[in-house]
Amino acid sequence: MAWGQGRVHLYPDDNLVWRDMVAHLDGGVVRMGNHWSGDIVFTLQADNMWDEVRIFQGYSTSALDVAYTLRDNKLYLGDSGFSDAILYTFEDAQIFMGDSRFPLDIAYTFRQEPRRFAGNDDAPLWGVYKEDSRAWSDRLAVIEGPLDPAAVFALLSAAGWL
Repeated sequence: MAWGQGRVHLYPDDNLVWRDMVAHLDGGVVRMGNHWSGDIVFTLQADNMWDEVRIFQGYSTSALDVAYTLRDNKLYLGDSGFSDAILYTFEDAQIFMGDSRFPLDIAYTFRQEPRRFAGNDDAPLWGVYKEDSRAWSDRLAVIEGPLDPAAVFALLSAAGWL
């Protein structure tokens, strides 16, 4: 599975209560809430020729609706290829502002978390923390699923955190 094609959930906490889900990604479509009929915020589409993922506004794959492009784990505004359009960089389970990898430019850190309620074949849980914090009080949300940069950027943006 690559570029957000699996199912990934964004929860406000590690209770993982289905009705409290902030947003989810399923089959390349980001919807708010937990239901298949939730508002569609983004559509993800991989372009293997250019080794990039485009994130479109709404349920569209029109070139006019490109919100972001993910290239080399860098999130670009629209379909720009210029370095001044880099909004965020994803590296080593952290999101940095712009094209930086400087510790003061860390926006979010992802830490794998244990499940409160175990089950069979559970997807990994990732705590989303402010900056480089390790404090539970700085955790904004929990992502259930693989830590895929395209999925992470799309879900956090849908929630209004990017």
